[in-house]
Amino acid sequence: MKAKSVLIAITLSALGACTNVSQGGYYWGAYSPTYFEMVKNPSEETEAKRLEALTDIIDTSLEQDLRVPPGVYAERGMMYLEQDQALAMRDFQAEMESYPESKPFIERIVSRYTNQ
Repeated sequence: MKAKSVLIAITLSALGACTNVSQGGYYWGAYSPTYFEMVKNPSEETEAKRLEALTDIIDTSLEQDLRVPPGVYAERGMMYLEQDQALAMRDFQAEMESYPESKPFIERIVSRYTNQ
């Protein structure tokens, strides 16, 4: 019976170590490694991986009923600006709704890119 308890404790510890949810309740996924890689080795490939990581953070956060971490919608919006302005604006709007304090900053970004 003691061996079974130890096995359960080890299993639960291993599962707990696999999570990327911070103490603040945010899921960060591969946020840091993909940022570091994109800065260290800028390329279309690292940028695509970064976009994929941001999308994973958003999707996983929503699936797990967690708040999307601050700045993630905005960063993905910035990445979408060159590809699809409608998607960028959707992400900027989501950032402002999630974090109202970001509204002045996001509005400046939007005005800078939409007034060109």
